[in-house]
Amino acid sequence: MTGDIGTPHRVHTAQDVVGTLLRGNWAIYAHEWGDQDGVDPQHWRDVVEAAAEAAGVDVEFVVVPRRSLTVVVNRAIPPTFDQVRASIEVIERYRRH
Repeated sequence: MTGDIGTPHRVHTAQDVVGTLLRGNWAIYAHEWGDQDGVDPQHWRDVVEAAAEAAGVDVEFVVVPRRSLTVVVNRAIPPTFDQVRASIEVIERYRRH
Protein backbone atom coordinates (compact mmCIF):
# COMPACT_ATOMS: atom_id res chain seq x y z
CA MET A 1 0.00 0.00 0.00
CA THR A 2 2.74 2.51 0.83
CA GLY A 3 4.11 2.06 -2.68
CA ASP A 4 1.17 4.17 -3.90
CA ILE A 5 2.01 7.02 -1.52
CA GLY A 6 4.69 9.45 -2.64
CA THR A 7 7.39 11.01 -0.53
CA PRO A 8 6.27 13.81 1.79
CA HIS A 9 6.41 17.29 0.38
CA ARG A 10 5.64 20.56 2.03
CA VAL A 11 3.18 23.07 0.72
CA HIS A 12 3.67 26.68 1.60
CA THR A 13 0.22 28.13 2.16
CA ALA A 14 -3.08 27.13 3.67
CA GLN A 15 -4.58 27.58 0.20
CA ASP A 16 -2.17 24.89 -1.05
CA VAL A 17 -3.50 22.55 1.65
CA VAL A 18 -7.08 23.32 0.61
CA GLY A 19 -6.16 22.66 -3.03
CA THR A 20 -4.78 19.29 -1.99
CA LEU A 21 -8.03 18.50 -0.18
CA LEU A 22 -10.12 19.56 -3.18
CA ARG A 23 -8.16 17.12 -5.37
CA GLY A 24 -9.32 14.25 -3.16
CA ASN A 25 -6.13 13.99 -1.15
CA TRP A 26 -5.46 14.66 2.50
CA ALA A 27 -2.66 16.42 4.31
CA ILE A 28 -0.53 15.44 7.25
CA TYR A 29 1.22 18.06 9.33
CA ALA A 30 4.28 16.76 11.19
CA HIS A 31 4.49 18.89 14.29
CA GLU A 32 8.27 19.31 14.06
CA TRP A 33 7.82 21.12 10.75
CA GLY A 34 6.05 23.88 12.62
CA ASP A 35 8.91 24.15 15.09
CA GLN A 36 11.19 24.98 12.16
CA ASP A 37 8.86 27.76 11.02
CA GLY A 38 7.66 28.93 14.43
CA VAL A 39 4.13 27.67 13.76
CA ASP A 40 2.52 25.51 16.42
CA PRO A 41 0.01 22.79 15.48
CA GLN A 42 -3.02 24.73 16.78
CA HIS A 43 -2.09 27.79 14.74
CA TRP A 44 -1.65 25.59 11.65
CA ARG A 45 -5.11 24.07 12.20
CA ASP A 46 -6.65 27.53 12.67
CA VAL A 47 -5.11 28.89 9.47
CA VAL A 48 -6.03 25.84 7.39
CA GLU A 49 -9.56 25.81 8.82
CA ALA A 50 -10.05 29.49 7.90
CA ALA A 51 -8.79 28.91 4.35
CA ALA A 52 -11.01 25.83 3.98
CA GLU A 53 -14.04 27.71 5.24
CA ALA A 54 -13.37 30.55 2.79
CA ALA A 55 -13.21 27.96 -0.03
CA GLY A 56 -16.35 26.16 1.15
CA VAL A 57 -14.53 22.98 2.11
CA ASP A 58 -15.74 21.09 5.19
CA VAL A 59 -12.60 19.74 6.88
CA GLU A 60 -11.89 17.45 9.77
CA PHE A 61 -8.68 17.38 11.77
CA VAL A 62 -7.39 14.29 13.54
CA VAL A 63 -4.51 14.81 15.95
CA VAL A 64 -2.30 11.76 16.46
CA PRO A 65 -0.37 12.69 19.63
CA ARG A 66 1.74 9.50 19.76
CA ARG A 67 3.11 10.32 16.33
CA SER A 68 3.14 14.13 16.71
CA LEU A 69 1.02 14.48 13.58
CA THR A 70 -2.18 16.18 12.56
CA VAL A 71 -4.19 14.82 9.64
CA VAL A 72 -6.69 17.01 7.79
CA VAL A 73 -9.25 15.60 5.39
CA ASN A 74 -12.02 16.92 3.22
CA ARG A 75 -15.18 15.39 4.71
CA ALA A 76 -16.73 15.20 1.24
CA ILE A 77 -13.84 13.04 -0.06
CA PRO A 78 -12.44 11.18 2.98
CA PRO A 79 -9.50 8.81 2.60
CA THR A 80 -9.71 5.29 3.92
CA PHE A 81 -8.11 4.33 7.19
CA ASP A 82 -5.54 2.29 5.25
CA GLN A 83 -4.61 5.28 3.07
CA VAL A 84 -4.02 7.47 6.12
CA ARG A 85 -2.09 4.73 7.87
CA ALA A 86 0.11 4.27 4.80
CA SER A 87 0.76 8.01 4.67
CA ILE A 88 1.74 8.04 8.32
CA GLU A 89 4.14 5.16 7.67
CA VAL A 90 5.75 7.17 4.86
CA ILE A 91 6.17 10.16 7.17
CA GLU A 92 7.71 7.92 9.84
CA ARG A 93 10.21 6.49 7.33
CA TYR A 94 11.01 10.02 6.14
CA ARG A 95 11.68 11.10 9.73
CA ARG A 96 14.24 8.32 10.21
CA HIS A 97 16.33 9.52 7.26
